[in-house]
Amino acid sequence: MLTTAANNALAADATVPEGIEATARNGDLTLTGTVQYLSQRPAVEKVVGGLIGVRHVRNEIGVVSGVEPTDVELLVRRALDRSALVPDDSDVQVEISGSTVILTGHVRNRAERDAVVGSTWMARGVAMIVDQLEVAG
Repeated sequence: MLTTAANNALAADATVPEGIEATARNGDLTLTGTVQYLSQRPAVEKVVGGLIGVRHVRNEIGVVSGVEPTDVELLVRRALDRSALVPDDSDVQVEISGSTVILTGHVRNRAERDAVVGSTWMARGVAMIVDQLEVAG
């Protein structure tokens, strides 16, 4: 019954991508499938976490791999352009390794770092960010 209730809740929620499924055993719910953005994993978990009878949720949802380097680079550059404090010759570099993005270079303050990292999370397929940015200001 819990499996049916969880899958009905997932199907009824417009924010849950297709292909996400739940299975239950003794009140323990397991979520499987894939999403395009890492931020979708906890969002899906919230949809079923409050159902009656759920004791624990194991989130085994994967993130689609295959980050497009140009997409990530473009998002990071746009974030830097929006920040009036970041000089046009910023040395922030973006490296892609599978679904991991490695950020290196210098920013002038914590707000700039947050803008770059936050923008990187918006790229499709990013599962992990290695933030090696240095605050130089």
